[in-house]
Amino acid sequence: MRDRQHSKIFRQVDSLPSLPATVSKVLAVTADPESSVDDLVNAILPDQAMCATILKLANSAFFGIPREVATMDKAVSVLGFNEVHNIVLGKAVFNSFQKISITNKDTIDAFWVHSFTCGLAAKILATDLKCSPSELFIAGLIHDIGKLALFVAKPDDYQQVLELSATPPISCKQLELERIGIDHEEVGTHLLTRWLFPTSLLCAVGFHHHPLSCSDFPLYAAIVQLSDVLSYLAPSSQDMAKTSPLLPQIQNLLPDCEKLWQQCAITITEEQLQKWMVALHESYEQDSGILNIFTSP
Repeated sequence: MRDRQHSKIFRQVDSLPSLPATVSKVLAVTADPESSVDDLVNAILPDQAMCATILKLANSAFFGIPREVATMDKAVSVLGFNEVHNIVLGKAVFNSFQKISITNKDTIDAFWVHSFTCGLAAKILATDLKCSPSELFIAGLIHDIGKLALFVAKPDDYQQVLELSATPPISCKQLELERIGIDHEEVGTHLLTRWLFPTSLLCAVGFHHHPLSCSDFPLYAAIVQLSDVLSYLAPSSQDMAKTSPLLPQIQNLLPDCEKLWQQCAITITEEQLQKWMVALHESYEQDSGILNIFTSP
């Protein structure tokens, strides 16, 4: 019965449109070490919406040094192949779910605000932990994409689950398993595998609630897990003078976090957590317009 239910959900998820040809071309170009700037520009140029997104981001401080960038070749030169690759993947994911954003605006807006905040946190942590900030930003941005896929597959059953996603993240996963029989990590991994996303992002999305089970890129999964929790705690810590200690709250929400951090060879202190939280609030205030760039048609 459970297998049949899973198969039905996966079939419904598979009915989502494939990613546009632009994404496939960009993935092929960025994977080829012999590719040139012209190759990447030519892969993107037919998609004017994608071009507009990349140009806006190239002229922001978010992915690089702000400067006047008016052409795609300059944008690619300013951002670099890896940044453009990550932007294209993130934008394509947003575009794939625009229809449900129209009919369920408040719920989906709240979903993307949380996802964006998680992405900002992941970018901050990645910088300090010597990982790719732009790749971890996208990982945080799409970490819960399985929730939207479940919403498409079972809109009536999942409406309440999605609305409860503001509760501590482990609760949402348990609720999905109880009510639907499958969780958003598994569905998200299935969808991104179908879309040929890189292994690093598959691991970050597929293991962000249990990074200890991740054999490849466990640090990516650990960063997204911690960023997810920080993004939930962020609204209650805006008054930094009254912020309660973060480490005990995280240890309560993530009982295995110390073992995980030791496995990933990282040390995380209360001081560092407070520093990251301050940076997260500052980044959200400064960079909130980036979310509008990704969500615009």
